[in-house]
Amino acid sequence: MNIVELNELRYRWKGQSSDILRIPELTITKGEHVFLRGESGSGKTTLLNLLAGILSPTEGSIKLLEKDLSHASSMAKDRFRADHMGVIFQQFNLLPYLSVVDNVTLPCHFSARRKKQAGDIQASAIQLLDHLQLHEGLRKSLVTELSVGQQQRVAVARALIGQPEIIIADEPTSALDTSTRDRFIELLFSQAEAQQSTIIFVSHDPHIAERFPRVIELSEINEAL
Repeated sequence: MNIVELNELRYRWKGQSSDILRIPELTITKGEHVFLRGESGSGKTTLLNLLAGILSPTEGSIKLLEKDLSHASSMAKDRFRADHMGVIFQQFNLLPYLSVVDNVTLPCHFSARRKKQAGDIQASAIQLLDHLQLHEGLRKSLVTELSVGQQQRVAVARALIGQPEIIIADEPTSALDTSTRDRFIELLFSQAEAQQSTIIFVSHDPHIAERFPRVIELSEINEAL
């Protein structure tokens, strides 16, 4: 099954005459772990925002889970993202006034589908945190009390809860040391494989690219002038 299908995709900023993205075709299948590589300013984050429905293409089509979302309403895109995507941000974007468990369960409060798939959302959150080796004593802590490495585990658990089909990660390891970065990738892979989620990962780190079975060079698929 194709999770992502792009055809004749073009994007240009409003008021600009030149495309910053021009991708004739791109397909990503279910369960793939894909690393998206490109120079700064090459459009990596723009492409992630198009996939997440935050931006809309200037031309062409975006199909996710075989559903054409190219010209869907903002509300429809928001709903699709809540139901089918887990997003790991560069700065994690955890809510400082919530506990660890409450941060993890947050997507289930926005998506009935993910809540249903998670079952008992508290138990599901705790199970994910167990797998990510965040021990019981920290679960009721505010996330501001955690180390950076612990916060990233919370961010991964939040992205994975409710078994979303697509995991999008935008430079989530940029502030991490080597050992913490490697543990992060191992944890992300193992949990995504357990629920057959597709990973689309953006980073400037060439060492991370070596860990991915598929690396897409944006310069090779993007025909923007």
